Amino acid sequence: MLMKKLKSHNFSYNTYFIAGTENIQPFLMQGKETKEETLIRIVKSFAQNGLDVFQLRCKKMQESETYKLIYEISRVLENTKCKLCLNDNPKLASQTKDVVDILHIGQDDMLAEKAREIIGNEMKLGLSITDISQLEKVSTCVDYLGVGPIYSTPSKEDASAPIGEEELHSIILRSSLPVVAIGGISIENTKRLFNLGVSGVAVISALLKEKNNLDLFKKFKKVAKQ
Repeated sequence: MLMKKLKSHNFSYNTYFIAGTENIQPFLMQGKETKEETLIRIVKSFAQNGLDVFQLRCKKMQESETYKLIYEISRVLENTKCKLCLNDNPKLASQTKDVVDILHIGQDDMLAEKAREIIGNEMKLGLSITDISQLEKVSTCVDYLGVGPIYSTPSKEDASAPIGEEELHSIILRSSLPVVAIGGISIENTKRLFNLGVSGVAVISALLKEKNNLDLFKKFKKVAKQ
C-alpha cells in the first residue's frame, strides 16, 4: 500500500535536474541495471546531496510505465527536500498528485488555465517561455517560468534558438515570477546566471555526460549556493 507523502509548500528552484530514461546512456548504467533503475539511482544520489527539483520528462515511455516510475522515484525522494515535477501531462500529474509537487508545461502544450483546472490549486505549475514576447500571455495561475534555451543545447532536438543572457535578464526584470534558466547550462556559466537574478538553473546534459555525475552535481550545488 502506497503511503501518502506529506507535502511542504516551501519551494526552492535553485538546482533543478531534468531527465527521463531516454537520457540514460549505457556508460551510466551499473551491472545489470535497467535505464529506469539507473535514473532512479542518479536522482536519489542528487536528492540526498541537496537537489531542489527533479523533473521527470519521459517523451517515449508508455503512460502506465511513467505512472509506475513516478512512484518509484517518489520513494527515493522521501526524507529529502527535493520536489518531484512531471513534464507535460496534466492528467497523469492529477492522478499522482499525492507524490507529484509540480507540473511543467511548454508553449505547445495545454493552456495553463486548463492545466490548472485539471491539477487543482495545491500543485505548483511551471511554464516554459522561449522569448520575451511570451511574457504578455503568462497566466496568473503559473507559479514559475522556465526560460530558455539561454545557450545552445544538445539535450532537446526541437529546442528554440538561444535567447542569450541579455534577453534572460530583461525577462527577469519584467516578471515577478521565479525564473529558472535552461539550455546549455554549465559550471562555467552558472554563477553568471545567478548574478543576473535567476532563481535556479535547470540541467540535463551537463550532469549526464560523464559517469562521475555526483561530483559534478556537487560542484553545481556549491556554485548555486554562493
